[in-house]
Amino acid sequence: MDIALKNRTRNQIFRFVADLKNIKEEDSSFTLDYESGRYRQTELVGLIRDTVPYFALTENEIQSIEKSDWNRQSFTRVSDAHQNSKGDYGELLLFLILSVFYDVPKFVTKARLRSTTKDQIKGFDCAHFSLEDEKVVLWLGEAKFHKDFSTAISSAFTSLNDHLNDPEKIKSELKLLGGEIEINKAIAPDKYNILKDYVSGGRSLDKVDIAVPVLVTYDSTCITKHANSGTGDIEEESFQAELSSELESHFEKIYKKEWPHRKNIKIVFFALPLESVSDLKGMINQVETAMKF
Repeated sequence: MDIALKNRTRNQIFRFVADLKNIKEEDSSFTLDYESGRYRQTELVGLIRDTVPYFALTENEIQSIEKSDWNRQSFTRVSDAHQNSKGDYGELLLFLILSVFYDVPKFVTKARLRSTTKDQIKGFDCAHFSLEDEKVVLWLGEAKFHKDFSTAISSAFTSLNDHLNDPEKIKSELKLLGGEIEINKAIAPDKYNILKDYVSGGRSLDKVDIAVPVLVTYDSTCITKHANSGTGDIEEESFQAELSSELESHFEKIYKKEWPHRKNIKIVFFALPLESVSDLKGMINQVETAMKF
C-alpha cells in the first residue's frame, strides 16, 4: 500500500481512545470523524474503492498490471454475493486497520484463493504477520460487517469456535497459506524463510504464536444521534462520553462469552461503530458495479 493511501486512511479513520474497564490491552475501537455535523461515511466508500487493488491483488500483480486496469482486475475478485451476504469489505477494513494502525502486512492475498466469485473466502479472513527478533506472530483474523453488534459477535463466536477448537483445521489452513506466501516489500528473502518456517515448516502448533483480530462493525446510536443534531464532533466531550459508554456495554457483551482458548493464541477485538452499515453497503455496491465493467 502506498504512503498516500496510508495517510488518507489516517485522515478518515481514527483510533478512539477511551478508558474502558471491559476491554483488554490490545483491543481497540475506531471511528470516522464529522464534517459540518455529518458523519463521513460517504468518504469511507472512496477509501474502500481505492484500497481494493492492494487488498485483492498481489504485489507482483500491482507491479505488472497497468495502473489503468487495477480497479477492473481487483474488483473481479470481489464476491458476487448479495451486498448483505458478502464479507469482502469487512475483510478489506480489517486489512486497512492491520496495515495502517498496526503495521502488520499481509503475506497472502486471500481474495485470490477462492475458486469462483460465488464463494466467500474460506478459513480465516486474512493472513498477516509481524516479525520481531526472528519471532513471528501470524495474524489470522475474522471480519463481521454487520449492522447489529450482538449478531456480529454471535457470528464471530461461531466462526472462532469452528476455527480454533480444531487443531487439524488450523494446521490445514497453515499448510494452504504456506504455499501462497508472497514476496513483497515487507518480506525480504531472510524474513521469507523465517515466515515460511513458522507457517509450513512442520513446527508444533503449540510453538506457533497466532493473533486473531476480530473486526466488528455495527450501527451506533451515539453516532446517529450526533449526526442528526448537526453538531457532531469526535473531539467534543459529550460525544466521547456517550460513545465510551456505548462501547463499554458492547465490550462487556464480548467478554461474557467463553471464547476459544489456547496458550499460544490471543483474540483481539476491533470495534468500528458506523452510522448505517446498510447505507454504506449500498453505496459500495454501486461503486463495485461500475468498477467491474
